[in-house]
Amino acid sequence: MKKKFITTLVLIFIFSTIIGTSAGYSEKITAWFYDIKINLDSKPLGFYSRPFIYNGQVYVSINDIASNMGFGIQWDDKNKVMNLSSNDNNRFSINTLQHELDQKNLEIANLKFQLSQKKVELDILRNNKVSNSSSSSSSSSSQFHDLEKLLEDDFDQHRNNSRTLEFNNYELSELSNDSVRVKMYGNFERTSRYWKDRDKSDFEDFIEDICEEVDEHFSDDIEVIVYDEDSKRTAEYTYDVSKDDLTEEYVYDGSSSNDDDEDLDDLEKLLEDDYKSHKNDGGTMYFSDYELSEYSSEISVKMYGDFDRTDDEWKDRDKKKFRNFIDNICSEIDKKYNKDINIYVKDKDKDRTADYTYDDSANEIKNSYDYEY
Repeated sequence: MKKKFITTLVLIFIFSTIIGTSAGYSEKITAWFYDIKINLDSKPLGFYSRPFIYNGQVYVSINDIASNMGFGIQWDDKNKVMNLSSNDNNRFSINTLQHELDQKNLEIANLKFQLSQKKVELDILRNNKVSNSSSSSSSSSSQFHDLEKLLEDDFDQHRNNSRTLEFNNYELSELSNDSVRVKMYGNFERTSRYWKDRDKSDFEDFIEDICEEVDEHFSDDIEVIVYDEDSKRTAEYTYDVSKDDLTEEYVYDGSSSNDDDEDLDDLEKLLEDDYKSHKNDGGTMYFSDYELSEYSSEISVKMYGDFDRTDDEWKDRDKKKFRNFIDNICSEIDKKYNKDINIYVKDKDKDRTADYTYDDSANEIKNSYDYEY
């Protein structure tokens, strides 16, 4: 409710342009009192003297304002000067807030330092992983080389049915499934009597002895591929370490149906049957068509997928898993052809999607191109 009062107020005017103390005077004014509420930072202030409106301005007791603001008040009646000062509680509050701010800044600085340390540790771990991987690879390569020399010395020949099969070269490599592949090259032709008239059981015992020797150095399953003097695949065996069991996978017997050395059509069909799909991180990529071409020093493979190279199933693939898939394809081809391999991955529109090269002499696969967008 609005109330009107005629009251006499003593107004003290201090003019900065007048030197000394001005004389006071009184006059009658009309002041309007309402239920005025004043908030500071959205919090209501309490007043002992009611605020009022005069001449369009709101007047509030400076004592009440100072009290709400936490200031001390001192009135110099002689000089008509009011002095406001920060009291101890106010200074304590400011100091407390400043201390809390300093603590927060210190915590932030410590967190930033810890983050930088973690980044350094992560870099060290990555470098160590690369270094360890490189060292492990170097160590395995050295072990393979030493074992190759041992096999060439201790298993350089096999006496069988009064004939001697000689093996002057061994090559060892580790496959993506962690098994060890042993390639052994003979000095005979697979169409000769040396091979045809061998005692099969005796030769398998010879192969099993080789596997046991390899097993002493590498506790992994073993794959043995026998080649003749023209590097033509002559026999293939697998050795299960856990079962101490040797299995014959392939033996050349001279029949036309058994001669798969130069039959790329059969190999294409094998790949289309055994490598028609690749499951990767929840998605499946299908490869319905393989095209193989043979050149003097290499095999070219074009594999066509049913996806678009811009699809998420290609973009979100696990590159290491896909690389192992390609490595397995190369291993399948390498069984029959001792040549370098170039693999070209195409999408459903036959657009270039990825390229891989397999170095037969080094038994290494490299990813030379990946489509990125």
